[in-house]
Amino acid sequence: MTKNTTDALPAISLETLGNQIVDALSQEIISGRLTPGQRVDLSYYAVQWNISITPVRDAARKLEALGLMEIFPRRGVFVATLNARDVKELFDVRIALESATVRLATPNIPREEAEQTRALYLQAGETLHQQSVEQSLPAVDLLIHKLALQYCDNARLSKMMQEMWSQIEWCQNTVASQLQEPFLTTLPEHIAICDAVIAGDAEAASRAMYRHLTLTSERIQRLLIHSG
Repeated sequence: MTKNTTDALPAISLETLGNQIVDALSQEIISGRLTPGQRVDLSYYAVQWNISITPVRDAARKLEALGLMEIFPRRGVFVATLNARDVKELFDVRIALESATVRLATPNIPREEAEQTRALYLQAGETLHQQSVEQSLPAVDLLIHKLALQYCDNARLSKMMQEMWSQIEWCQNTVASQLQEPFLTTLPEHIAICDAVIAGDAEAASRAMYRHLTLTSERIQRLLIHSG
């Protein structure tokens, strides 16, 4: 007897559509095309994508849960804003998770991949004066972070980090990029993490990650306080 899979198809299709909308809207925010505090016209996106408003609203609620949007009854949907307290809370969690992530990952990361990552940081530093900081930073800033996430070998930890990743990239693109010479500031911090990973010293890698993220959090908080 042939199994009838017709009933399953609509659910898979709807789930895929919902995920696509969440991804598309989050990229509008992470990329900066939608800016913090901006009102979001969900009907505009429904028209542009030729879909009903319902899945777009569902996506907005999911993005609110991720901290990227804020929904106010009778006022509308807005891109969330970041203040110094928001950054501190985000980084408090990030510091705890990523320090553990790199500690677990260090024994698993192939040395050649860690050395290649370190070389890419150095290369970006050497070519910094040939391109703008805005171009240099996003290209390499998260390399060691993503390498640690790839090799941490802990599904629960990976899931928690992946759920935070959109907020991390959003903070990176909208706030951290405004720091004075951010790449030059973070370059030695990233290299220190790479050096510890290359040496196979998991505890040193964890300490270097902790220091890097703590300093980054403090720099961003100072920027937000002074600009506010």
